[in-house]
Amino acid sequence: MFRGASTKVVSLIIVILLIAGVLAFFVYSNLSRRPEATPTTPTTTPTTTPTTPVVFSKVIVVSYDDPSPIDRADLVPYSNINPGFLRDPIMEALIQAGRYTTDADLRRIIYGAIQKLSNDRLSLIWVVQAREVRVYWDWIKGIYFHPTLVYRIDDLRKDPNSPNPTVLVIGESEEGHSLDPAVTYWGFDWFILHQIYERLVTYELDRTDYVIPCLAVAWAHNDAGDEWYFVIRGGVSFYDPWSNRTIPLTPEDVVYSLRRVAVMHLDPSWLIDTFIDVEKSKTISQEEFSAIASTGLKTEFKGRSAVVHSLSELLRFFNYTGKIAGFVKLKLYSPYAAILQVLATVPASIVSKEVVEAHGGVEAGKENEYMYDHPVGTGPYYLVEWVHKQYYKLRANPHYWRGKPSIEEVLIKLIPEDSTRIMELKKGDLDMALVPPTLVEQVRGVSIGANKLIIEIAPSFWLYHLTLNCEKPPFNNNLFRKALAWAVPYDSIISAAFNNLAEQAYGVIPRGMFGYQDSDLVKYTFNPTKAQELLAASGIDPRNVDITIIVPQGYSELEQIATLVQASWSQVLGISVKVQVLSRPVFNEKLSSGDFDVQVLAWGPDYADPDDYAGPLQAGGYRFSSVKVDVVSSINEAAQFVDLSNAVQITLGDVLIIVGEKRS
Repeated sequence: MFRGASTKVVSLIIVILLIAGVLAFFVYSNLSRRPEATPTTPTTTPTTTPTTPVVFSKVIVVSYDDPSPIDRADLVPYSNINPGFLRDPIMEALIQAGRYTTDADLRRIIYGAIQKLSNDRLSLIWVVQAREVRVYWDWIKGIYFHPTLVYRIDDLRKDPNSPNPTVLVIGESEEGHSLDPAVTYWGFDWFILHQIYERLVTYELDRTDYVIPCLAVAWAHNDAGDEWYFVIRGGVSFYDPWSNRTIPLTPEDVVYSLRRVAVMHLDPSWLIDTFIDVEKSKTISQEEFSAIASTGLKTEFKGRSAVVHSLSELLRFFNYTGKIAGFVKLKLYSPYAAILQVLATVPASIVSKEVVEAHGGVEAGKENEYMYDHPVGTGPYYLVEWVHKQYYKLRANPHYWRGKPSIEEVLIKLIPEDSTRIMELKKGDLDMALVPPTLVEQVRGVSIGANKLIIEIAPSFWLYHLTLNCEKPPFNNNLFRKALAWAVPYDSIISAAFNNLAEQAYGVIPRGMFGYQDSDLVKYTFNPTKAQELLAASGIDPRNVDITIIVPQGYSELEQIATLVQASWSQVLGISVKVQVLSRPVFNEKLSSGDFDVQVLAWGPDYADPDDYAGPLQAGGYRFSSVKVDVVSSINEAAQFVDLSNAVQITLGDVLIIVGEKRS
């Protein structure tokens, strides 16, 4: 998920001084002595086993069959191709192996290999993993921060003696892209949609290790794990504020919503169509469900598991005694351990079929203009108005099935100037606000009477990266990409853009997530000598290279990264580099079409699983008829599964992973 909290450019003087310091260092690089480069055929350096004999404790073979590159017209960045458009069947096979392998130990090793390959092939240059800065007044009670969806406003309350105790006022910097859950893939949009729409399952406050019932009251699956059954909550209605009417939730709305995301096939669609066969998913009757359950279904909830043989058994397991609207069967392409977490993401939001069909329906590859700013959900809040570049106003849903929230109105003010936003926060006109890391000291120790501003600095999974367009030269040359990586001023970026509230990143899996490893990676640093050596080895003449780094407007940390990288690449490598700040619609179009050289963005989790990073950020743009994982005792035995002469061999300590096309 793209970074959804933005800031304006901060402390120009600090940035200028930092750039000046970097430039002063560059003077000593003596670029005039760099040898002339001659063009060579772009290559990607494979990761291979050492030349000296090694005794491996485990040999894992990932074999794929019938590799087929996806047509260029069908490529969707962050879905079936990485945003750098680097086609890579080896990486794609590893991603699919990690996605569907159920053995936890094998899965951990596979993601370690993905981490190593992402560090070597560098379609994205990994810059930093940032911490989260949270600033709010202490009169807000019950606040928590979930790593994927932040928080639900109906879980919060305000002290009765606070300013406007039933109104929550939030200060943000830039408006979102769309309020259609099938369209938007930006964190700020997701925050708003999380308040309006609901999904089959959701999270319990800040927990990530399990989900709880929402529009589904219970669930179960077959023994293979590729057929899931959901009991839909009864007595729930959509509230349509545009017509001031309610529409009962039905199982058909669930199936329609998921199919809609897949058919529209826009940025977040991979979260649905990668896992769920929407054409084979359907509503079923109670009689059909009972017949299926009679053979035995498995279910899990909050660490408990059971095998049930009837609807009554299943409902008792979930301790549910209320109304039921019906049943839905979801057919998965393959068993997937994180499918419930996927169903808690915003693209899995349930929309009203009646509303969508009355306002344009579903068209492949296209947005629905009405749904863009006319959300109709079952959630605790509804949209009153969206005044572009000024504010969003939400109001408590009077028909919400859980009851009316204590906070009756939410005003999200869009204040692009950091100084203005911070001033309003310090005065108490905002209950909480976006404060960039570099300006945290401006709000430290602020109080109004007995109330204080709370500052929380917390770990996060946000990865900031530079995306290189590997479809075109010189970025299709891996040595050139590595030269760029060694010329990034990481320490200056951490200091200037993040006030030292970040750590350097080295691969696609963030610290703290399952599968993370950094013991077997190249630790890129700012090293002008190594950068120049790799540039010469790449055969790229820097005098023939012009790079434009694009940045979405209103994101100060991204702009500062781009500015520092621009200075560094220009001075260290002698490349002509410029920065272009674009409005979000223009930036999004360039990102989706591949019409860029380099772009700067951040990625946060849709759900807390390494596949949510490896899949969208490293997808290889290939399809296979099958991908298989085998554990063998030796390299010789591995030769029975793949042709070793064309396979890639990746070492992780004393483990060897071999990836290649299946031997016929």
